[in-house]
Amino acid sequence: MSWRPNIDLAVKRIRKAVARRIAAFWQYTYRAQHQLGVWKSRYGSIAFYALLLLLVSASAYLSSALQNVLASYYSTEHAIEGLRGLILNVGSALIGAAAIVTSLVLFAMQVNIERMPHGLFRRLSADRKLLGAFALAFLLAIGVATLTTFVDQARLAHVVLAASWAVVFILISFMYAYRRALVLINPLQQLGILIQDTRKELRTWARRAQRAMPLLERDESASATSSPSDSTHDLARTAFFQINNQWTDGTKRAVRHAMSFARRYAEQGDYEVSGAALNAVVGINAAYIDSKGKTFYANNPFVENPFSSDGFINDTLEHLRQNLQSGIARRDEQQIEQTLQAMAALVRVYLGIDYSSPHASKSHAQLAAGYLASAVQSVVPHGMADVLLEGQRLMGQSAQYILAHGDLNDIAVLSEKIALIACTGCAKEDYRPVTMEGMAQLANLTFDLLRSGSRDIHFAVGEVRRDVALVAKLFLNVPDTPLSSSHSTFLGPYYSSTSMQSLRSRFAALANAISEAQPDNTDAQSIIRNIERWADGLYQTEKELLLEAVKAKSHFAFDMIHWITGVTEILLAVSNAPACDHHSQEELQKHARWLIATLTWIPDDKESVKFVENFQMTETLFEAAIDARNRGCDEIAKEIGASLLSWTFKGGRYETGWGILERGLCGLAAFAVMGGDEQTSELRTAVAARLSGAAAPAQEVRDRAARRILERAANPHRHEHWSSRIDMAIARAGHQKLHPLLEEIAGLLSPDTAQ
Repeated sequence: MSWRPNIDLAVKRIRKAVARRIAAFWQYTYRAQHQLGVWKSRYGSIAFYALLLLLVSASAYLSSALQNVLASYYSTEHAIEGLRGLILNVGSALIGAAAIVTSLVLFAMQVNIERMPHGLFRRLSADRKLLGAFALAFLLAIGVATLTTFVDQARLAHVVLAASWAVVFILISFMYAYRRALVLINPLQQLGILIQDTRKELRTWARRAQRAMPLLERDESASATSSPSDSTHDLARTAFFQINNQWTDGTKRAVRHAMSFARRYAEQGDYEVSGAALNAVVGINAAYIDSKGKTFYANNPFVENPFSSDGFINDTLEHLRQNLQSGIARRDEQQIEQTLQAMAALVRVYLGIDYSSPHASKSHAQLAAGYLASAVQSVVPHGMADVLLEGQRLMGQSAQYILAHGDLNDIAVLSEKIALIACTGCAKEDYRPVTMEGMAQLANLTFDLLRSGSRDIHFAVGEVRRDVALVAKLFLNVPDTPLSSSHSTFLGPYYSSTSMQSLRSRFAALANAISEAQPDNTDAQSIIRNIERWADGLYQTEKELLLEAVKAKSHFAFDMIHWITGVTEILLAVSNAPACDHHSQEELQKHARWLIATLTWIPDDKESVKFVENFQMTETLFEAAIDARNRGCDEIAKEIGASLLSWTFKGGRYETGWGILERGLCGLAAFAVMGGDEQTSELRTAVAARLSGAAAPAQEVRDRAARRILERAANPHRHEHWSSRIDMAIARAGHQKLHPLLEEIAGLLSPDTAQ
């Protein structure tokens, strides 16, 4: 029976192969259906009319053969009279059918659209295509009835073909009218018709302005002479639109109709239609901007320009504000979110306005962004956390669009609003996710500023940094949870050192990319300058936050300590990049030096020291010093070593259970041995000076530390922990140099113990 396993295996393979073939066949079928559907949507109507024309042509070509057949059948006058009666009855019936169908379809259509805006009701109820289809059906029906007067022996084929095709075209007209009526009562189709008509009207006005330009050339030249700063504006078109100030009446009416749709269907719970109506408003605004062309004027902070205000844009934003207030009154979160999305979309649309100057501010986009920020802020008192989350995202996205297409400084308002709304999580627990989202958006803005091509981000990045500090300081006043720190969780998008989506992780990836760039890479040089401006003054806000976290005994102190050392490491890495020039290198290293120095501001009381050492402060400072030395920044490494020495004696005065004094001195000894004899001598002198000072540890603490240091000197591998950089450094340091140095330090701590 040894052949049975082979047969079973062969059967399994065959079944698997068949299953694969069947699956492949279905995939081909689905792909063919998709391609057929695409072809039908593109060319279906063309194919139908081509087939119809082909059939008509074929019937005309075969009319002679049909004439012979009909002549033999209708050979007598009595037979022809029967044919006349048939055609007359059919024509009369078709006239009645056309009247009935027309009445029913028009009545049903008017019943379905009776609640729409009056202007749009008139437009759709008098649709030319629909009425034309019914008119064609009436005329064809009358034509069939009148064919009876042309029936004779010589024209039988022509009369029969004409009557037959008339009946066919009447049926096609009925079907077209029915489908057209369905289109007209479909609110989505109504909105499409509204947009098409509005675009057509705007294009008409644009053509009129173009045709009127020769009449306004003199005015244009005079204006250009008197105002050379506006020489790139289309002054002729500006004058035309000022003369014909009613040119936007139809467009404003279309916006009102679309907003009426949005409110009505939102109240009915049909959010698909309300969303489409708001999208129609955005589309109408885009068409308006295209038609208006280069006739927009930006706000001038020094000189008031009456042309800078646009009535149509103001009306649109006001309609959206009212729609949002309607949603708030009914607590309709979906309607509110859709309105906020429309405002954000308008920010993107208005950023495309051509102000005829590369230095002009995007004032209309700023206005829309202000409406968006105020709208989100107005939701705060109403307990809609999900709406606020969406609002935060939309404000962050709008700010990113402004960064890409406008002035960097214009994001200050949005950044401030994001921070203020994020602060609501400090007062209301349900709004904590809003705080987290706000920090995520501020982190995105910071990262996008670093990557921007602008040469001056100092003001914008400073505003964002202050907004981040505001949120963090206020949130630190909220009681922290003992197990999973709420401070670390909700402030994590900016300050986390473990999340791959946090600012530090993305910043590190950016630094790695810069380090691999060529020296002549202009993009890398621009980013390096931006990082330099961002790091300028960074130590101030981070020092304040670190001290607040230590004061509140928050686990967020862990994030701050590692964020400070991590950013210091990144700044030093960027300073060593091939694309970094000498000036930027000095500035980045200076900022890194000042940032890491914030760790020396930790209070020296026992509780603070014990709390901070829970987060391995000694290890962190040692790692920072080693990293600085590995990057060739020896002076900064010495300064970090001095900070480690200060922390060692600051925390070593207390018995905290962490062995700060002995661990710090062992780490310093290993660090000094790596640096050479000069640093070893400097360490001896510094330790002796610290021990002779008034703030030196008590003798009992010094004796205990000396004994443990001697144990480590005698057995450098005994207490080896590879998770500790200090233990790793001691194990790898040269024992011949490290051992006497540790003994000498122990002797300085406690001469009696060393003997």
